[in-house]
Amino acid sequence: MTDFAEYKLTKTDTVALWHAVDSYALQVKVMSSMTMPDGSKFTPEQIEAERQRLLQAHRALRKVNAIRKAQSGRSTEKLQEQHKAAGGAGA
Repeated sequence: MTDFAEYKLTKTDTVALWHAVDSYALQVKVMSSMTMPDGSKFTPEQIEAERQRLLQAHRALRKVNAIRKAQSGRSTEKLQEQHKAAGGAGA
């Protein structure tokens, strides 16, 4: 069994994740104007489902950043308070 305590998140790790989430955000943004190879378009329900996944990805990224900062000994209480309402209803 792997001991995950030996792994440290680096700023490079979280920046890479940020870039991935940012790219996904761009993809979700253009979905409403995209036409698939068969000529169909994404439905509003499909777009909303992707927006919800994107919201979850943003929340997860904030958690990863908080974990990284905690691993380096930095206090995350202020960070958590700043982002407490950022997740919206049910966060």
